[in-house]
Amino acid sequence: MRMVRMNIFVEGSDDLRFFERTLVPVLRNRYDEVRLIPYASLRRVVVDRLIRGIERMGGEYVIVTDIDAEPSVRSKKNYILRRFEQAEPRAIAVVVMEIESWYVAGADDGFLLGCGVTPFGATDRLTKEEFDLLIPRRYISRVEFMLDLLEHYSLDRGVERNRSLGYFLHRYAPEAVTSHK
Repeated sequence: MRMVRMNIFVEGSDDLRFFERTLVPVLRNRYDEVRLIPYASLRRVVVDRLIRGIERMGGEYVIVTDIDAEPSVRSKKNYILRRFEQAEPRAIAVVVMEIESWYVAGADDGFLLGCGVTPFGATDRLTKEEFDLLIPRRYISRVEFMLDLLEHYSLDRGVERNRSLGYFLHRYAPEAVTSHK
């Protein structure tokens, strides 16, 4: 039997933490192995070599990137394609707006209210800066707050409140979406 490995290129530690806690467990239902690769500090040539190696070994990969200041998903994908010559358009997933929006999307309403945060109907426009303003004073660090958000997390809510998270799950773990409805 052929082993299928999914390699997920994530930008940094906040993305890594989110994927480890919420998405890797559901992706393991589809892939024999899920490997997270933080790429923000890697040189372009290193990422291109990794992609070439993954393709040679018959593995799958996805590059996850925040939309940041780009005006559209398409322009962000084009930016990534210019940055990494080996990348394929189909293997790029754009987070709208930033990974922090995915954290808040699935957070429990009761937990948010307990933190003095009004629950969101949608988090597609939530930026890193707006996220930082939500952090209650009782938290010593943003990481501590992020970990608590993940302790009270539901993929159901996340998919309902953030379209790019829903797209990611439909694309890479469709069985998780139907099992979370």
